[in-house]
Amino acid sequence: MRTSAPKSSPRQARNTYQTRTRRGLVAAALPTALAVGIALLPNATAQQGLGDLSSSSSGSSLSDSFAPSAPPKRTPIDTTYPDVEGLPEGVDIERVEYLTNRHLMVYIKSAAMPDKLQKVQIQLARDWYANPEATFPEVWALDGLRARDDESGWTIETNILNQYADRNVNLIMPVGGESSFYADWQRPDNGTHYKWETFLTQELVPILDNEYRSNRKRAVTGISMGGTAAVNLAERNPHLFGFVGSFSGYLDTTSSGMPAAIRAAQMDAGGYNSDAMWGPPGSQGWIDHDPKLGIENLKDMKVYISAGSGKDDFGNPESVAKGPANMAGIGLETISRMSGGTFMTYAKRAGVEPEAHFRPSGVHSWEYWQFEMQQAWPSIADALAIPKEDRGADCQAIGAIGAATKSGTIGECVNNEYDAGDNGKAQDFSAGTAYWSPETGAKALVGRINARYSEMGGPGSWLGFPLTNEEKTPDQRGRFVHFENGSIYWTAKTGAYAIPKDMVEAWGKNGWEGGDLKYPTSAPQEVNGGIQQEFENGVLTRNPDNSHHIVHGAIGAKYKEMGGATTGLGFPTSDEIKIKGGAFQEFEHGNIYWSPKTGAHFIMHGKIFDDWGKRGFEQGEMGYPTSDTEQIPAGGLTQKFQKGTLSEIFGRVQKS
Repeated sequence: MRTSAPKSSPRQARNTYQTRTRRGLVAAALPTALAVGIALLPNATAQQGLGDLSSSSSGSSLSDSFAPSAPPKRTPIDTTYPDVEGLPEGVDIERVEYLTNRHLMVYIKSAAMPDKLQKVQIQLARDWYANPEATFPEVWALDGLRARDDESGWTIETNILNQYADRNVNLIMPVGGESSFYADWQRPDNGTHYKWETFLTQELVPILDNEYRSNRKRAVTGISMGGTAAVNLAERNPHLFGFVGSFSGYLDTTSSGMPAAIRAAQMDAGGYNSDAMWGPPGSQGWIDHDPKLGIENLKDMKVYISAGSGKDDFGNPESVAKGPANMAGIGLETISRMSGGTFMTYAKRAGVEPEAHFRPSGVHSWEYWQFEMQQAWPSIADALAIPKEDRGADCQAIGAIGAATKSGTIGECVNNEYDAGDNGKAQDFSAGTAYWSPETGAKALVGRINARYSEMGGPGSWLGFPLTNEEKTPDQRGRFVHFENGSIYWTAKTGAYAIPKDMVEAWGKNGWEGGDLKYPTSAPQEVNGGIQQEFENGVLTRNPDNSHHIVHGAIGAKYKEMGGATTGLGFPTSDEIKIKGGAFQEFEHGNIYWSPKTGAHFIMHGKIFDDWGKRGFEQGEMGYPTSDTEQIPAGGLTQKFQKGTLSEIFGRVQKS
């Protein structure tokens, strides 16, 4: 049942008004509904056939023309595994893939839909990195009937990321949900049991609140099926939203012909049975998910609905159309328009005043929905009380920064220049940030390197201003930027990490990323007056005496496993030394020895080490260590070697 609706809701009575109002507008099946819609258009060509709209047809199906195209597969620039507290039982973020520094794909373990990871795309607010303490409102964008499982149709078919790049809101785009109406289905169908409303309102919301700095002001929008769902979600959860927008949605789902039309559409788009969603037509589930019947719950929020007339305006100077309309697009938009009119009738009766835009032309197509999202923005911003300075910038790139960014590779500016560092400037763009100082000139940074730089404090950090733009490494695997006092290196596998300048030079003597160490895998860590930094294949240190050492290979792996300089071994005091049959490296408080037969093991300085030395070290009677120095539970130390064991008990060393 619709738990949020007042007891006096008109949904509680199977009224005859809805049947009377809609009788004759649509027929019992979708092809007929389309035909009726098309016939109502003044300029429609009724003689054109609709073709076979069955999902079993060998030709194209009804919703094919609205299905988002397959997106190119992109390699994430970084992957993180956040540990988020305060989530419902069974809910967790499995991983987050950064497609850009602000465009994320979040993989969520859902308790409501546990069969697979649920995906949500997020574009972070403009000032996400610049203002790490700020919270932000959200704009949700729901997909249509042919929603894909790999990416939102909004990012495939529209410029929504650019639209919101200069706005201080988090953009939230759920991925998947083909034919679902983003509802909690009554039973499984077609191999899945949709529980979208529960996932979105009870699982995603806590994630956004606890991990993505939501200020709890939300707008929910959607296109076509998503427009219907947006209004239903807002009506059923009015405490969550301050704005709801339907672009070409179906805001009347129970009048004569509409259940059959929805049934045909769901069968067409994936072979779904509507009875599994809301039950048989006329049942309580259909009543509870008819937007026009729950409209009284929208009294305290801004409501925006739009639909075209179904008239194809392609070729007109003012048109946003990218090509001629197809008959399905004409018919479906006509039905949306008619359902919107019925919705407005119910709204007037309930005392709700939606902002309605019934366009003189326009069909069911992504370019029109892109247009509507832009048109709705001022109303969204007003409803969420977004300050003027956060609604998008009136900006211009000038001077050295203008020259450095004129190619457009980092997108449009989202603000004007602002002070950065001691004597420099910075300017944010939709795909990155440009930095300038008198000493370094202007450089443009993008992606995860720029994100890491911003997280560290940008020019105000120890790195200073950038000396280069982002450049490819010789192996083509990674990217780097050099700064006044260090560098940041990135690969998709390792992420982006800064390296102090002196350590870059020491790393360079080993061949940089082409040497034994490969790429950095952690930030530099201060330890007892020195610094250590982990790499793919070892550790690089700056010792307290400002000397540098590399610990790599199997010895480096052992040292990393132990915790490096934070452990009892301390900092390295030599580089790796080759010896007969293997190698060793000296540290402040012990050595690590390696051979192909024994692997890498540490031996601490002390009486066992001294006794082993008297016996000829690894070339003597004991051979290489085959274990680390270990504590004896009863007291003392022990170490295994190839040819025996040395133990220190009560200050005396014994061989066994």
